[in-house]
Amino acid sequence: MKLEKNFLFFFLIFISSINFSLAESRFGELTEMFDKKMRGKDNQWVRPHPGPFVWNIIENKKGEFNWQDTDKYVVYAQDHNQTIIATIWPHANWDQRSCKRKKARSPFGKNFSKYLSKPCSMEDYKTFLLNLIDRYDGDGNNDMPGLSKPIIYWEIMNEPEFKMFFKGTEDEFVEIFNFSSKLIREKQKGAIIVMAGAAGMFPENKKFWKSALPKIKDNFDIANIHHITPPEGKCDKEFWVDEFGKLLKSLSIEKPIWVTEAMTGKCKAVATYIKAFASGAELIIDVGINAPGMKMSKKQRKELNKFINDYDGFESVKLMSKNEAEFKYKDGSTKVLKFK
Repeated sequence: MKLEKNFLFFFLIFISSINFSLAESRFGELTEMFDKKMRGKDNQWVRPHPGPFVWNIIENKKGEFNWQDTDKYVVYAQDHNQTIIATIWPHANWDQRSCKRKKARSPFGKNFSKYLSKPCSMEDYKTFLLNLIDRYDGDGNNDMPGLSKPIIYWEIMNEPEFKMFFKGTEDEFVEIFNFSSKLIREKQKGAIIVMAGAAGMFPENKKFWKSALPKIKDNFDIANIHHITPPEGKCDKEFWVDEFGKLLKSLSIEKPIWVTEAMTGKCKAVATYIKAFASGAELIIDVGINAPGMKMSKKQRKELNKFINDYDGFESVKLMSKNEAEFKYKDGSTKVLKFK
């Protein structure tokens, strides 16, 4: 029996690696199951946001786990060959009431947690996290019924330097992050940990991450930057990837860079994507057609979708000139794109 279980585990990991290679993409979207226009594209990456991987949603009462909403996301992703980046939110109302934490203004409405501080009981949080990983790790034990594509990519928290998403100190963030990462890696040997997304490279962001990154660098695999434009649409032409890369280099951190929230603002979509990739981004996740904030024009959206359809799957990209890029593929072929 033990031999059979081990075989099943390695078979599932093997199958998931095949699925990943077939569905390998450089693009993805933030998704929302209740919005038909924001469910993501087939064969691409999806980052449910805020998503259903919220302690308060899954374990609304201590010891009572409800997987209905979470399973719905996973089943949809499986059916459409999407690869999930699951954002873990370590907040539950009942836990934070137990030590009289102060309420926060929920960034995602009434269905999200009303408290955003460090868990009162890290032991209770551990129980939740172990159950979460156990259900979607694909090891054949206690998995979601019908699980065929395990969740491998786990993002721990979101923009912790902003009080909008975390009402705690830098040290508390570091504690939660390292605790979570070590637990996930112990439970799921093939897990890939994604750094909590940095909310840009403004001076306040750089100050926080210059201090926090050295304390968590051994506990994440993917560096993560966000680019959300202000209401007037001011934008960075590389989605902050160049500045973020310089920060990582200054801290002697060598990690792949993903942009898991990309909003173009007034910048041209295709040009900005290409420059971000050329600056070192390996994956770019669009905020989605109905995301709050300045919308991408229909023309820009059409051009971006054509670019994705025509050039996705590339192995590397380099700028040949200011408005010309060369894409190289695994089979050795190349494509050249002139862009405005």
